[in-house]
Amino acid sequence: MERRFFCLLTCCVMIVDTYAEQLNVGVSVSTSAQREAFYTLAHDFESRYPNIQVKYTALGSEDYKRAFPKMLADDKRFDVLYWHAGQRLFNFIEKDLIEPIDDVWTKGDLAKAFGQKVTQNISYDGHSFAVPISYYQIGFYYSKDLFERLSLSEPKTWEAFIAVCEVLKAENVAPIFIGTKSNWPATAWFDYLNLRLHGIEFQQNLAKGKIAFTTKRIKATLKVLHDLKENQYFIEDHQFLEWRESLPLLSRGLVGMSLIGNYVIQEIRPSIQSKIGFFPFPEINENVAKYEEAPIDVLLIPKNADNTSLAKKFLAFASNYEVQSKLNNKLGVISPHRLSQTQSSQLTKEAYSALSEADGFSQFFDRDAEETFASEIMPIIDEFFIHGDSHATSLKLEQVRHKYFPPNSK
Repeated sequence: MERRFFCLLTCCVMIVDTYAEQLNVGVSVSTSAQREAFYTLAHDFESRYPNIQVKYTALGSEDYKRAFPKMLADDKRFDVLYWHAGQRLFNFIEKDLIEPIDDVWTKGDLAKAFGQKVTQNISYDGHSFAVPISYYQIGFYYSKDLFERLSLSEPKTWEAFIAVCEVLKAENVAPIFIGTKSNWPATAWFDYLNLRLHGIEFQQNLAKGKIAFTTKRIKATLKVLHDLKENQYFIEDHQFLEWRESLPLLSRGLVGMSLIGNYVIQEIRPSIQSKIGFFPFPEINENVAKYEEAPIDVLLIPKNADNTSLAKKFLAFASNYEVQSKLNNKLGVISPHRLSQTQSSQLTKEAYSALSEADGFSQFFDRDAEETFASEIMPIIDEFFIHGDSHATSLKLEQVRHKYFPPNSK
């Protein structure tokens, strides 16, 4: 899922001894917190290996996504690149563009350090191809003052969630903030309802184009969203709002809840963090295991990298739990390393707890699906949150699926 980024181009070069070996690293960096986090990572690595100089090429999120295929396949300058786990990673592995790093994983005992739910998103055909450096959990952040004043509890089931919405609505408070001007919040709802209603295999096969959008299960998902809209649980005029605009409303008790990633924590001033609470997406179908949306960011080595040995040193260093703790504390998200849970924020700890209890992770639709396929699916879901026509929406979604996955194709 793309989040918390603005288009920005910046380069950060570490100046060290003239005779130092140079390691070229490409990263997506678009905020001061991200820039500081990666600068600190490079500084700490250079302190450990004084004869190695880290040179960053840093791009904003959208610029980086557009540049990444060329950086990986054609530009031989790069020894290490930042990227995303799951299908976005597998697409390039299948093209033989990423160096396997089984030796890094074996030497560092990383399978044990990260666990199966994480490693399955960077492993392909029995080999490991990246080091996970951070991930984040999507869940509900809510106004504690509002919940306390109205004697509301964190809902664990869908029935309880709807009951909370009814109480908030009766108080003339918008129960749910959503900012569909951003390119992902509507799809986050669509993804989570699929996970809670139908499970992770269904959601992943849907993202791969293997399931028709006209099936009864998709219609059931759209009906839930339609009912939320018709009952006026979503904030008005959300198509003009960005996700960040939820924060002042939540802190002042002017809206009840917002489904958002825990990267939001870096946007919340410490003075108001105590006013914000967290709970995972409620259970809907008790027969479906608990799956969470947890997009994973990784570091990898291009197949044509010149300094593979230096790159592996960098990846091994970045896999250390203390290094990851420091990195993610600055980023405001979560380290996937099991020993790295020393975050000071209570909200971050709660988000990690939700991930620890999950039965598996989805990467979010635009990471689990081919990028071009997702880029046409997501705007249709955005539109549905405005007009609410389930039949027309399912037909439009199915037309896109047929475009990328023709019925007679093999």
